[in-house]
Amino acid sequence: MSSKLLTFAKDPTSYIAPSWGELAKLAFEVAKKIIADKRKFDRLVTLSKGGWSMTCSLVDLLQIPLVASLGVKFYTGIDERLEKPTVYQDLPKDVKGQRVLLFDDVADTGRSLVFAKDYLARMKVKSVTTATLYYKPHSEYKPDYFAAETSAWILFPYDVRGTIRTLGAKWGKTSIAQTEMKRRFKQCGIDEEWIDYFLKLEVKT
Repeated sequence: MSSKLLTFAKDPTSYIAPSWGELAKLAFEVAKKIIADKRKFDRLVTLSKGGWSMTCSLVDLLQIPLVASLGVKFYTGIDERLEKPTVYQDLPKDVKGQRVLLFDDVADTGRSLVFAKDYLARMKVKSVTTATLYYKPHSEYKPDYFAAETSAWILFPYDVRGTIRTLGAKWGKTSIAQTEMKRRFKQCGIDEEWIDYFLKLEVKT
């Protein structure tokens, strides 16, 4: 199960742009693997903001009774990272003694997952199991469960305005015209009305 690889002139980065339906299938694949292993969890801890969108699906598919969100900041842009992850939103509930499934959308460098896993260990959870939709082979950490591998930068359907802002700024530096940007964003599966609207807000000419 893989999305089409997208490449653009004057841009050395390769991209994939999975649809909502593709993400739902990936969540199902992760759930099937966990169910096959007969794993049970007291709580799903999702890394915000990347894990939010498919958390609801996993909670349903795995019938996990409790959910919490942990805010860990690491990325500042496409392939741009802080020196180390930091917590900007703490856990709202005590997780001591719980069996936790730690979930994020992608293991890129893996450092956010390692950081969060160590953080949960300090909270004295009973166990931490990690899961992601995507795993990148260059990651320093391999999740216990994942559905797909890719080395491309992932353009998620829940980050449309962010994609238009960051890619618009990146492409603008290489003098890519907005008409060409629009064509590229359409290739990424973004609705034309959304492209027109957010290009005006985010990309200055």
